[in-house]
Amino acid sequence: MPKKTGTIYIKWVRSGIGFSRKHREVVKSIGLRRLNQVVERPDTVHFRGLVAKVCHLVEVVEPASAPVWAGVPEYKILPAEAAPKKKAAPSPKKVAEEAPVEAAVAPEVKASAPRKKAAAAKTGAAKPSAKKPSAAAEKPKAKRKPAAPKSTAAAKKETTTKKGKK
Repeated sequence: MPKKTGTIYIKWVRSGIGFSRKHREVVKSIGLRRLNQVVERPDTVHFRGLVAKVCHLVEVVEPASAPVWAGVPEYKILPAEAAPKKKAAPSPKKVAEEAPVEAAVAPEVKASAPRKKAAAAKTGAAKPSAKKPSAAAEKPKAKRKPAAPKSTAAAKKETTTKKGKK
């Protein structure tokens, strides 16, 4: 018997097949829908009478306790350690001082880049190119001569040997 808490837990333990229709209706009136289902009902004379009527199909059980593993956390959250301080961002004055130097260097690099490309183009013309030779330098391909026609007797002889006849 459960403790006197004002509620009872009723479990459906046996099927209503083979019993009267009234027994199955009582099980439904308790609020049970499927086997091994547990419902919580007030501990009153009414529900005690329903349980007594179908005591061969249901039983009063202890409240389900939470499993032991449910109280154990999977992991612990530890407080974050103080991270070492990173170098501070450069001050705006330093950034402003460095910017004109970089700006002065950039135009020189840009100006020298096209000159190098132009110089490379001039020197590239002196180097032998990998282009195909001109059409005039190519030799014309020799045409194949058509094969001489075979005599008809030789042609018939070949066809008959191919068929397997002599």
